[in-house]
Amino acid sequence: MIDVLLLLAVLSQDTAFPDYSGPVRPMIECSEHMGEDRAMRRCLDGILDDAEEELDSALDAASNEAAEIDLDLPGLANASANLEAAHTAWTAYRNAECERRASLLMIGDDGEAVAIDCRISLTRARTTELREQ
Repeated sequence: MIDVLLLLAVLSQDTAFPDYSGPVRPMIECSEHMGEDRAMRRCLDGILDDAEEELDSALDAASNEAAEIDLDLPGLANASANLEAAHTAWTAYRNAECERRASLLMIGDDGEAVAIDCRISLTRARTTELREQ
């Protein structure tokens, strides 16, 4: 009887469950090609190309917004220059971080797939960041 009451007490708590509805990792998106290195690489490269096109689009919109701010506040905001500097720094970070993650594996093609997976994930996150802020 006490076990049942304890179970009911636990179940009645207002505890949120973790949200697992986040984005799927790119290597999972390409999982149908597991064991086929070339096919996996083509799949990941295609997803990376799409992610970079989306980033370019978001960056263009952010650049347009920055240019408008610079026109409204000439010589004060430097929004365009700041965006360019931030994006250059972000690109260097993404490339170095993904190489770091790949180097942890030290196993050739799998390390390269991990690096591409990382670049896709960070590129998608940057795209979202540019669109939302």
